[in-house]
Amino acid sequence: MSREIVQNLKFRNTTLDADALAALVEQGYLQQRRETKFSQKKTFSPSSIGYGHGTCPRYWYLAFTGGEAVDTADALGIANMMNGSSAHDRLQKIFENTGILVDTEVEIRLSDPPVRGFIDLLIRWNGEVVVGEIKTTRQEAFLFRQSSMKPSANHLFQVLIYMDATKKSLGFLFYENKNTQEYVIIPVEMNEKNQEILANAYDWMRKTYASWENKELPKRPFQKRNKICQNCPLFDSCWNELPEGVVGLPVMEVPKV
Repeated sequence: MSREIVQNLKFRNTTLDADALAALVEQGYLQQRRETKFSQKKTFSPSSIGYGHGTCPRYWYLAFTGGEAVDTADALGIANMMNGSSAHDRLQKIFENTGILVDTEVEIRLSDPPVRGFIDLLIRWNGEVVVGEIKTTRQEAFLFRQSSMKPSANHLFQVLIYMDATKKSLGFLFYENKNTQEYVIIPVEMNEKNQEILANAYDWMRKTYASWENKELPKRPFQKRNKICQNCPLFDSCWNELPEGVVGLPVMEVPKV
């Protein structure tokens, strides 16, 4: 079920049909969905693992095989994504103004497991190059990050992969509050605990990729009505075109940070 992006329409009668206008705006957002087309991944995406269908081994098997990918984002999701993209551009410009920026959108590649991604920021701090990732978040989530000073697990996976790929020992997550533009910076170190988290993630990705190389279709780890399945771009292929599967691979373990 899609989330309502429009609020407070029925406050009074006017000659302007606010409901009809809102419906047009909603369709305008939905036209920003990615076109449904054949898509095939060659690598894992750091920004996709550790959350939603990115934790599903069967999804990655199908993604590596290739299929018709359907963008399931609703209007609110598309608006949030567009807002996040513009915030990234704005904040990268701010970091450029600080004089400590080394580079932005830096491509990284790993071969084992196969991973490809782009780092938001590289900065120079006290003579050391540090990896940075920009995230925008809602008020409630921001307040939790601010009080705990801990990133979400999927964001931690992402920055740790980038740190490992660039052989950097320090990184940070820059969280911006969408409501107020306040921000919090959460440092990340490649310590023993994070090395173990990263090693476990790599191990899961290797096993998942090996199932695809060996043509061993994973069994479905979720129920059909599960939200993760319902929002998966490969839902139709998974549930309506392919059999149950032959190997029982676990869902990616998401550690408590």
